[in-house]
Amino acid sequence: MAKIAWVDEDVCISCGLCVNNLSGVFRFNDDGKAECYNPEGAAEDEIQREAIDACPVSCIHWKE
Repeated sequence: MAKIAWVDEDVCISCGLCVNNLSGVFRFNDDGKAECYNPEGAAEDEIQREAIDACPVSCIHWKE
């Protein structure tokens, strides 16, 4: 089963780092929080490096 990135909106501070780093994977939702709208938009290692590891509040996780 493939891993899918998931954003915990209760923790997200809307810093935009994931959206800026991987705009083909993450965007802001109507509440101004990040969401993973296209998990196929980047390789798992790129999502790990550019979003999950870079997130200042660690709100992005893998969901299987």
